[in-house]
Amino acid sequence: MPATCQLRVLGGFSVAVDGRPVPTHAWRNRRAADLVKLLAIEPRHRLHREQAMNLLWPHLSAEAAGANLRKAVHYARRALGDPDAIGVAGHVLVLWPSREVDCDLERFERAAEAALASADARACGDAAADYVGDLLPDDLYEWWAEERRAKARTRYSALLRCAGQWTRLLELDETDEEAHRALMRQYLSEGRRREALRQFEQLREALRDRIGVGPDAETIALYESVLSEGAEPPSVEQIVAVTLANGLVAWGRRNLEEAERLARSARALALDASMGHELGEASTLLALVAYARGTWHEQFRQEFADSVRRSANLEAAVLDAHLCFQEFYLYGPEGHEGAESFGRDLLGIATDAGSTAGRALAHLLLGEFALLSGHVDEALAHLDRSLVDAERAGCVSAQSIALERAAEARARRGERVVASALVDRAMPLALSSGIRSHLVIRLHGLRVLAAARLVEVLSAVREGERLVAEATHVCDPCSMGFRIEAARACAQANDLGRARRHLAEAERISGLWQGGPWSAALWEVRAELRRAAGQTTQAAALFLEAADQFAALRRPIEENRCRAAAGDR
Repeated sequence: MPATCQLRVLGGFSVAVDGRPVPTHAWRNRRAADLVKLLAIEPRHRLHREQAMNLLWPHLSAEAAGANLRKAVHYARRALGDPDAIGVAGHVLVLWPSREVDCDLERFERAAEAALASADARACGDAAADYVGDLLPDDLYEWWAEERRAKARTRYSALLRCAGQWTRLLELDETDEEAHRALMRQYLSEGRRREALRQFEQLREALRDRIGVGPDAETIALYESVLSEGAEPPSVEQIVAVTLANGLVAWGRRNLEEAERLARSARALALDASMGHELGEASTLLALVAYARGTWHEQFRQEFADSVRRSANLEAAVLDAHLCFQEFYLYGPEGHEGAESFGRDLLGIATDAGSTAGRALAHLLLGEFALLSGHVDEALAHLDRSLVDAERAGCVSAQSIALERAAEARARRGERVVASALVDRAMPLALSSGIRSHLVIRLHGLRVLAAARLVEVLSAVREGERLVAEATHVCDPCSMGFRIEAARACAQANDLGRARRHLAEAERISGLWQGGPWSAALWEVRAELRRAAGQTTQAAALFLEAADQFAALRRPIEENRCRAAAGDR
């Protein structure tokens, strides 16, 4: 039998040499394990030493990275039990040059390539069975593994699609419309109409919760076809579902008049049938249209007034829809200008209507305006009133945001212990909220900001990263606070590779809207990265750019922080 090294990188990491597993404790040196993983996923298991240095230690000088690489090679050879385990051919590192290397990733890729080329469903299903999990799942935040992981996952998805394994494909991506449609057609052909209708609802919920859109026109047409197959006429719930879905299609096509017409129709039906969740969805679509037309204030005021006058206790879904757009408004391109007078207007409406929930929302807006304007004492007073009213009305989402903002105010004052306690108090509320995909990640951003010691800061960053990786859905815009704080913290900890990854995600998300406070925050993070790299002159210029943008948005706390950083060279 030839000498062999068996590598497993799909679904986990393990190594066996001549059939003997390398024990976990042998990888005490983390970078030794990283080096072996890196070589395992490289073609032919070879990599130029300078590439390895740049991938594993991008923030270090060539001399320091070279010293680290030599140590990693030494400990990797020790873990594998052979001085020839990592060979050096000129400037190229080679994994086990004298042995036969058997890697599960290579076997999967060969099988996938052959199966997809044949377009044979059975062959694709057999190849998909070799994919036992994502590439190096314990190294989700190592950027050197991201490209190969994405490539392997994409091939796995293509295999499932070719094999027609739609249920497994939805386990991979629950927003895949082709898979949902295929299952709807399958159920309909089998006479299982109810399951086909339920499949559409699952798709609608997944698209709404994960990426904030509705099904496309082809899927809606299929749903209407399924509805027509029944002996009974469609229910109000089904009519509202179709109306909202078509409204989102119209919104996606920027047909604002049609989107508004359908949203109002859905809203009227949902209101008559006491369908709180659908009422919230219709309100959200109306708000989107109004924002696009520049009439958001008028639309919000009308919706708010109608809601509180109709019921002193707002429907939870309607309140959550109001809260989402209130937060978007505060962080939109125009900043928070005008929020104080608008908040006082809402407070007057809620007070006249005797709506405790309405007062909670209005005081929350006033507290957030005061905080963003640098008036911390005033902010805390409004947030305390908002919290009291939200507790009385049972509005868990408003409670969570009030506590979150109070934690931010305390953290800005340097009261980190109090801030952390407020975040801990808010977390179970956020988890039980109807908009948890928005609220939980915001609290993780506050945990990073409120942490007192570096080890606690980095622990909070890891918790947030785990949520982003494992949660069913995390709202991209609401994750901006976490991305910004994580990037800043990692830069200050000199983990520049990690900081750049968070910055790249924040830059991608900020493309959803131009200008506003997030644009200024991105300049501040870029400055932190320059400062960490020792480029103090460039860092100062970027801090000043951020300060000027914050000043234009009337954000004095952030402006002063950036100006102080620019002078600290």
